[in-house]
Amino acid sequence: MIRRTTIPKRAGQRSHRGQALVEFALVAPIFFLVLFSIVEAGRFIFYYEMLNNATREGARYAIVHGENSFDPTGPPHDPSGADVIAKVRQSAVGMAGPALTVTPLWFATNERGNTVTVTATYTYSSLIPLVPLPSVTVEAESNLVVNN
Repeated sequence: MIRRTTIPKRAGQRSHRGQALVEFALVAPIFFLVLFSIVEAGRFIFYYEMLNNATREGARYAIVHGENSFDPTGPPHDPSGADVIAKVRQSAVGMAGPALTVTPLWFATNERGNTVTVTATYTYSSLIPLVPLPSVTVEAESNLVVNN
């Protein structure tokens, strides 16, 4: 039979068995909060830039398809702005649904020299509900001059 002997502790020496676990329990929530905050900030910037690009595409569509346009693929004039709204919604990848509203605006007729303004708003909500954040409204606007 083999006997195991334990070495007696010196006076004043303590066991460090749970120290790493306690340190991890103290640091982990802060680490994960910072990590998820970085992810949410990246998502917000992505949606903001995507909305800017979508309004720019909608305004570009509106100026190219002006009143005097000779585009054979569609109607030359879109008085209701339905085609511009459809173009913005198509360009706003991942922003479908009622959270995205689009408002095209031009003066009287969509003729050469007039300014087209396309405004879009999107209600951004957090994906990770660590901290209950209110919904943030992101707004983008693009102004271009009609060429055709």
